[in-house]
Amino acid sequence: MKKYVPNMLTFLRIIFTPFVIFLGLTNHYIALIVVAAIIAFTDAVDGFLARRWHVVSELGAKLDAIADKMLAIGLLIILIIKNSTFFYVLLLECCIALLNLYFYFKKRVSASLLVGKFKTWIIFITILLGFAGLVFQFNVSIFIYITVILQVITLISYLIYGIQTTKLKKKEIKADYIEFYELIEPILIRSEMQKRKNYPHHINESVYAHVLRVAYDCYRIGKRFKMDYKSLAVAGILHDFYENPWQYSTEKKPFFQKHAFTHAREAVENSKKVFGRDIVTPKVESIMITHMFPLNKRIPRNREAWLLTLVDKADSIDFIMHPVALFKIFFHKEYDQSKKLTLKKIKKRIESQIK
Repeated sequence: MKKYVPNMLTFLRIIFTPFVIFLGLTNHYIALIVVAAIIAFTDAVDGFLARRWHVVSELGAKLDAIADKMLAIGLLIILIIKNSTFFYVLLLECCIALLNLYFYFKKRVSASLLVGKFKTWIIFITILLGFAGLVFQFNVSIFIYITVILQVITLISYLIYGIQTTKLKKKEIKADYIEFYELIEPILIRSEMQKRKNYPHHINESVYAHVLRVAYDCYRIGKRFKMDYKSLAVAGILHDFYENPWQYSTEKKPFFQKHAFTHAREAVENSKKVFGRDIVTPKVESIMITHMFPLNKRIPRNREAWLLTLVDKADSIDFIMHPVALFKIFFHKEYDQSKKLTLKKIKKRIESQIK
């Protein structure tokens, strides 16, 4: 069943899209905002489940793209009737969809870029604000302009990606995997790194798995845009190389001395101690030290540092959307991840908290 659940959630989004559009056509804007927000939430859930259960498929990716475009375009058409400025958002979204279709059917290139995922969320937020503006009578023009700028960036990114990817050969892609592993192998084989497979990171992911994902994303993006991708790969692997799992700490600390504010510096110092300056070069250190911006005081000073900062946050978004994380955030309670989070258990905890 795990193989089909993510695709079923995506298919349900497609089924409910006409209902959402009907709510817009009949001026039931508040109901539309609520239902559309729930549908947008399932967009994050089905992607999380597919990655968590290792059932990511090409079909699922295509269904996900279709569901996003159907909902966004349908709602934008309704908004254009009320606010003509949304026409530019619709036009650019159609251009992005057509460009993706062209590269897929003509070049067999399927693009799924970080900027595209971010753009999709911003469009949904802008659409929801557009309907909220109709209800509460406020101007949303600034959000439309921000969305249009992001769409233009996405369109250019997809165009560059499509052109570059069609020129790649399979042996070049294989060479990337080999080169990436060779860059980080001296770090991965060390026992200090291996034991981080047992360090919990966010939700249902170890520190080891997280940094490996971040490092590879930084390596690929950095190489594509002619950055120092070798330093990015090393910094990505070491950016969370702090001494002990922060979840196990019971020490009371001032707010600005908590893990989120201090672990970038701790990771740098611990990495230099274990691996030395031959691996933790000044460039690698400069990339690592600011990866928690804006929580740390230092601002990233180079393109590579900005890239690690953004990729780390994008690859951690599943933590925010996970039900266990939401439970801890809203109810300020720790939860044993080895147990299932059932409605009955949640109800009991809430009742005990009220008492």
